[in-house]
Amino acid sequence: MKTKIFLKDSQGRVLEMKDLENENSNEFDVDKLKDGIYFVELQLPQGKAITHQFRVNHN
Repeated sequence: MKTKIFLKDSQGRVLEMKDLENENSNEFDVDKLKDGIYFVELQLPQGKAITHQFRVNHN
């Protein structure tokens, strides 16, 4: 299994997914997101996952 990174909304829906081994950039464009709570989840090859919560506030 490859390492994957997911951008999820507060309901757990996947908004974007990247395969870290094939991508040159590990960034998500948050300018297009509405204000609110989001999550970035890394799924590691060993079956473990790391999740980080962040807030988008364009004000």
